[in-house]
Amino acid sequence: MKTQATMQAGQLEEFASFLETHPGFYPELKQETAAVCGFRVGGCFLTIGEMDKFISSQPRFDKREAALLLTGRPTTENRKML
Repeated sequence: MKTQATMQAGQLEEFASFLETHPGFYPELKQETAAVCGFRVGGCFLTIGEMDKFISSQPRFDKREAALLLTGRPTTENRKML
């Protein structure tokens, strides 16, 4: 299994932010080094590379826009389309 040896600071911040808002995901550590070798969610194991692809494919919203989406109100962008 090919593993990623290091993470860039921006990537680490994205992972931390994602894990903060998705508590079902947790890191899996190598026993001998305690290095993160991947992440588990339910019965699934995702490598660091797979997690990186997954996180980077998630939509990004600012807090105001996310709140509007949750209330069902159209966002500025959606209003322009109407």
